[in-house]
Amino acid sequence: MSFDRRAAAWVATLAFILAVMASPVAAYARVVEYQVQFLPVGQTSSSEVIVNVILSPEESLPATVTVPLPAGAQVLWSGEILGGDPANDPFRQPSVVPTAGALAAVFRLEQKPIAQVEASLGEPQIRGSRVSSKLAWVNAGEEGTYTFSVVVEAGATDVEISPNPVGEPQTNAKGETLYVLAPVRLAAGQKFDVSVSYKRAGASGAASSSGTSPVLLAAVAGLALAVAALVVVTRRERAQSA
Repeated sequence: MSFDRRAAAWVATLAFILAVMASPVAAYARVVEYQVQFLPVGQTSSSEVIVNVILSPEESLPATVTVPLPAGAQVLWSGEILGGDPANDPFRQPSVVPTAGALAAVFRLEQKPIAQVEASLGEPQIRGSRVSSKLAWVNAGEEGTYTFSVVVEAGATDVEISPNPVGEPQTNAKGETLYVLAPVRLAAGQKFDVSVSYKRAGASGAASSSGTSPVLLAAVAGLALAVAALVVVTRRERAQSA
């Protein structure tokens, strides 16, 4: 699967949802949950973000979905998550529109009620071995429950994340570690910041993409109103197209 963009040949660490459980939240909101995964250092030299928007199972398709994005984000890929082989997830062309202090990627879902957008952000701050980056989030969508998570590079030590993560961090076969924050409910236009700082390993320990086999990161995050979802992260490659 390919996408048009000017920089970065590969995008990795893609989150998708294997199961969506019915929730009282769905009774008053078309969106069941927003999931935001923040990578201070992505597969490009920039920070990256992966955003899932999960619609109510009762929502009829096709449907137009609004995926919130931080100000200045550059979309790398957008489409639907089918839940099988990531290579089969269909790309959907987004319309990226500015909102108050943020952006929104708008496109139509046709097969499954799970939308996803991968986007690059600005450069992280690197001083010696210390990496620092901040996700300044504004909810450009409707009011809903958010689950934020952070993925740090292999070999990272002295990890500091604010707000504090919950539960035990999960590490994949390449040494990348996933930290999950407690779910929060954000009103339309409400702000939420995530700050990350850590010491990185030497160049040989930095994360790299081989993409020859799926890599799983898993964490169970409790949702508002006693709803649970299993978040599974796989590594997917998409070749850059001209």
